[in-house]
Order: sequence, then structure tokens, then C-alpha cells
Amino acid sequence: MGIVFYTYILFKWEKPCVDQIALNTDGSVNGANAGFGGLLRHHDGSWISGYYGHLKPVDILEAELVAILKGLRICWHYAFRNVLSMMDSSLAVHLIHNKVVNFHRYATLLREIQALLDKDWSVSLKHSLREGNQCADYLAKQGAVSSLPLCHVADPLLVSSAC
Repeated sequence: MGIVFYTYILFKWEKPCVDQIALNTDGSVNGANAGFGGLLRHHDGSWISGYYGHLKPVDILEAELVAILKGLRICWHYAFRNVLSMMDSSLAVHLIHNKVVNFHRYATLLREIQALLDKDWSVSLKHSLREGNQCADYLAKQGAVSSLPLCHVADPLLVSSAC
């Protein structure tokens, strides 16, 4: 029997550049309950805003795509024009970055996201490991148990009682 070495890797939230804001998004599906959530933070990690909402029964990919669409709309509405967007669905990131096939199940949703990305702003969309996306995951789970289509959260301490 030999010596066994373990390597531990620390996963954490990725900070954006000083002139960027971070948008973390996630979708959640638990049986018939589905939801989405996300949050916006300054480069130092301080809270700007959060959101979550309930979805009709959908699969996880649709929940992830709705989460990024809602988050991008919020960023655009509040005039954030330099955004680092992170999500833990590598499939969603891949689909958004590539040409949409007309007969794809989520072609309409993907085109809406791509149309937002084509506006006059800078959005960098990246895959994040699940461990670095825990706040968005929590909000998405709140959305899944909520009955509201969209809830804005101004204060992170009031997430469970915001809406």
C-alpha cells in the first residue's frame, strides 16, 4: 500500500473587473416545482440586487435559460453596460454562444438572449462551477417554491421574506 495524497481545490465566486458588475444566474427544478434566480454584485462582492421567480414545470435547461434572460433584462434596464455573467450550466453557455438551429426546442428563448447580447454593451458570459454559484442557486430554489413570476430582492438579508 502506498502513500495517498489528496489535493483540495478551493472554489469561490469569481470577481469581475473593477469596471464590471457580476451577474450570477441559476435555474432549479425539483419535481413539479421549477424556478430561476440570480443576483448582481459590484466588483468587491457587495450586493446590488437579486431576483427569483416561479416557472411552470420545465426542464433544467429552460430554467437556466430563463434565469439568464431575466438577469440580462434587469442589467439592461438599470443601465449596467459592462457585465460579467456566470452560470453553472455549460450547456446553456454553449447554446447561447453558438448559432441557434431553427428547430431547437429553445430557439425562441435563445434568440431573445442573443438579441439582448447584441445590444450596445459588453457582456462576458462564462461557465462557473456550481460551488462558485451558490447564492444564485439559493435564489433559484426560492423561485421554485414561490408562487410569484418575478420577485426583486433589494436586501440579501430579506431574501426569504422579500415577496
